[in-house]
Amino acid sequence: MRSARVCWMILGASLLVGIARPAAAEKGGFTPPAPDRIDVIAHFPLSGGPVTHLTVGAHWQNNYLYLDRGGESPVSILDVTNPAAPAAAGELDVPKEEAGGKLSAVVGTAALIASSPSAAAQQATKQIVTILSFADPEHPTVVRQFPGVTAMLKDTSRDLIYLINSDGLWVLRVEPATDVQLEKQYARYVLYNR
Repeated sequence: MRSARVCWMILGASLLVGIARPAAAEKGGFTPPAPDRIDVIAHFPLSGGPVTHLTVGAHWQNNYLYLDRGGESPVSILDVTNPAAPAAAGELDVPKEEAGGKLSAVVGTAALIASSPSAAAQQATKQIVTILSFADPEHPTVVRQFPGVTAMLKDTSRDLIYLINSDGLWVLRVEPATDVQLEKQYARYVLYNR
């Protein structure tokens, strides 16, 4: 039994060493990590008035994005379980006594609506959202711009950002760079502690 365990440890260690060697040999022993990125992964055209507020929710293992246009307009619901392929999932008609409120949270079949202070506050304020790259700190570059954005939401639990402008919904994925030191620590842990 002990000899089988030793064989598996040697095989595992040789696989780790074998995998690390080609990557290290690419550039004189050092492979730079991929840079931090924010990429567009989907675009979904929308109809109707400008969206003023976004909310995310989950129900039965599906993820939904709620598009609130304010006033008495129904709230549009998109299924974003696969964020690269959003799909229309329906509309939510808010009761008249709550119309004009802001959809603040949705959990399954329950929603939290906060009253809005005034109609002027519901007007969509358009802004330009820019993706910048600081891969070269001396020369930051504009990767992409989204003009006329009326609503934006960062979904940190899924590393996604949702933007709405006159072109529709844009889904962005946040991809942090690989932490080389952390990977080395993990490889060392696996090699010596398992």
